[in-house]
Amino acid sequence: TWFSSGLWPFSTMGWPDETTADFKKYYPTTTLVTGFDIIFFWVARMTMMAGHFTDTMPFETVYIHGLVRDEKSQKMSKSKGNGIDPLILIEKYGTDALRYTLIREVAGAGQDIRLDYNRKTDESSSVEASRNFTNKLWNASRFVMMNLGGQSPVDLGAPIVEARNITEVQNFAPLQLADRWILSRYHQTLRQTREYLDKYGLGEAAKVLYEFVWGDFCDWYIELVKPRLYGEDDASKKTAQQTLAHVLDGTLKLLHPFMPHITEEVWHTLTQSDGYLPLQAYPEVEANLIDADLEKDFELLIGVIRTVRNLRAEAGIKPSAKIEAILKTDNAKESQVLTTAQAYIKDAAKVETLTIQGTSLASAVSAKVPAETYTGSEAAASIESEETAASGLPELDWSDGVVALQTFIKQPMAYLGQAFRVAKTPATITLLLVGAGLTLTLSAKLLEAINVVPLLGDVFRLIGLSYVAWTGGRYLYKAENRSQLWANVESLWEQVSGLWSGGEAAIESTETPELPPTMTEAEVKELATKVITDPAVTGDATDQRQMFAGVYGTVQVLIPLTGLVDVDALKTKLEKDLGKAEGEIKSLTGRLGNKGFVDKAPTEVIQGARDSLAEAEKQAELIRERLAML
Repeated sequence: TWFSSGLWPFSTMGWPDETTADFKKYYPTTTLVTGFDIIFFWVARMTMMAGHFTDTMPFETVYIHGLVRDEKSQKMSKSKGNGIDPLILIEKYGTDALRYTLIREVAGAGQDIRLDYNRKTDESSSVEASRNFTNKLWNASRFVMMNLGGQSPVDLGAPIVEARNITEVQNFAPLQLADRWILSRYHQTLRQTREYLDKYGLGEAAKVLYEFVWGDFCDWYIELVKPRLYGEDDASKKTAQQTLAHVLDGTLKLLHPFMPHITEEVWHTLTQSDGYLPLQAYPEVEANLIDADLEKDFELLIGVIRTVRNLRAEAGIKPSAKIEAILKTDNAKESQVLTTAQAYIKDAAKVETLTIQGTSLASAVSAKVPAETYTGSEAAASIESEETAASGLPELDWSDGVVALQTFIKQPMAYLGQAFRVAKTPATITLLLVGAGLTLTLSAKLLEAINVVPLLGDVFRLIGLSYVAWTGGRYLYKAENRSQLWANVESLWEQVSGLWSGGEAAIESTETPELPPTMTEAEVKELATKVITDPAVTGDATDQRQMFAGVYGTVQVLIPLTGLVDVDALKTKLEKDLGKAEGEIKSLTGRLGNKGFVDKAPTEVIQGARDSLAEAEKQAELIRERLAML
C-alpha cells in the first residue's frame, strides 16, 4: 500500500515524524530521474501524495529520459525475450564503456536510445567504440605520467601564464604556442561541459569531452610536445610537463561522472593522493585563458598538417622519409601563422625543407637551435642541411641504400657540386680530390685485371659491342628515336651545367605570378587533384618538378615528387590494384544479379555480398582518384 500510493520515498525517512534527522536532511530532494513510461503511474502519485501529506513537493526537477531499446529499436521486455544483458557487455567491454555509451547516445530529453547489439556474438559496435575511448585515455595517461619524472601535478605546479610574485618570476618559463592553445581548448571544453550539464545535456557533454580528449589532447597536443619532452631545453620541458599534468588532472575530473572507474584509477596514480576523486572540486573556467583567435589559427595549422600527411599517403611516400613542402597563400595573416608555427609543421608532417610564399625557411635543425650555438660537427651538419635546402635537392637517406643510390644517379653532377660547395676548407677539398683519384685508379686496375684473365676480357668486349649495336638500333635507326636521344642528352647537360632550357628569360622571372582572381569550384577541385608542373601554380618559373597538390581553405600545399616517388611505377601498381577491384566488382555484381542466388542464399550471405560490393566500389573509386592525380 505504501509503495503503490507513492508514500514510500519519504516514509522510509521517518515520516510522519517530520523531526527525524533523515527527513530534515533528505526531504525534499532536488532531482528525480525517471523514464517517460511511468510518469502517470509513479511520478504523478509521488507528487500528489507527498504534497498532500507534507505540503511540500518531494523534488524540484524531474529529468525524463528515454528508453534503452534493442538493436531493432523495439522496447525490451520479458515477454518478447529481447532483453540485452548488461553484464555480458560489461564482461566484454567494461563498466565504463557501457555507461559512457548510454550517456553519449542521449540526443535530448526523452529521446529513446537504440543499443547496437549482435546476439550471435554478444558484440556491440557502439560499446566497443567507447571501450576504444577508454583505451585511448589510459594509454595517453600512461605516456604523460611516464614523462613527468615521477612528479605529481602539485609538485610541478600549474603552468604560469603571467608571473604575479617573486616565486612565480623565479620559476617562470614562457608558454609556447601549443601550450596556450591546449589551455584555451581545455577551458573552452570546460565551459561547454558545465553549460550542457546545467541544462541536462548529458549526451552533448559526453560528445564534447570525447572530441577534446581524443582529438585535441591525444592526437595533437601530446604529439606536438614530444620533441620538447625528449629535448635538452629544461625550461621548455618543464612547461610542457606542467601543462600536460594540469590538463590531464582537470580532464579526469570532467570525465569522472561519465566514466568513474578508470578516471578514479588514473587520478590516484597521477596525483599520488589517498583522497577520492568524487570529493574533489569540479574544475572552474578561467575565461582569460580562452583565446578564440588562437584556436582559429591552430585550426589552419592542423588542417595544413593533415593535408601534407594525406598527400604523402596518396603519393606513396614512406612514413620515415623527410620531404620538401611548399605552402602558398595570398593571405598575410595565414602566412604569418604558418611561419610562426613552422616547427610544428616540420615535426608533425616530417618536412625537411619548408617554403612559404616563395620564402625558403631554415631547415628543421637550424629552426630549433640558433646557428651560433653550433660547434664542430653540429655546425657542419647544419651548413650541409641548409645547402641541401637551398639547392632544392632531396636529402640522401643512406638508411635505404637503394633509394639513396637511385636518387644520386638521377642528378650526380648536382650532388657532387653540392659536396664541393659544402666543403669550405682546403683539407676537405683535397681529401675529396684524393678520393676521386683513388676511385679512377682502382677502376683502371680492375680493367687491367679483367684483361689478364683468359676469355674474360673478350666476353666483356662482346657484351660491350652487343650493347653498342642494341643502342644504335634502338636510338639511331628511326628519326623519332634520334630526336628522343637528343632530348635526353640535352636534359643531361642541363642537369650537369645547371642551365635550364628556358634561357635567361625564365631565370630572370622570379616574381610569383598570381592565380586568377575567380576560380570555379570545379577548377579548384581540379587543382587539388593532379600532379602539377605549371609554373603559374608552383610560383617558380624555374621549378619544373612534378608535384602533388592539395588545398586547405585558401592555402595551396605542394609536395615535389622528384627523388621521392617513381610516378610511373606508382601508376602501374595502382592500375593493377584497380584491375583487381573491378574484377571483384564484376564477380559480386554477377552473383547479386543471379536470381537463383538471391532467392536461395541466406540473408546474411546476401548482405555480406552487398557489403563487399560496396567496399570494392569505394576502393575502386579511391584508386581512380589517385590515378587522376597522376
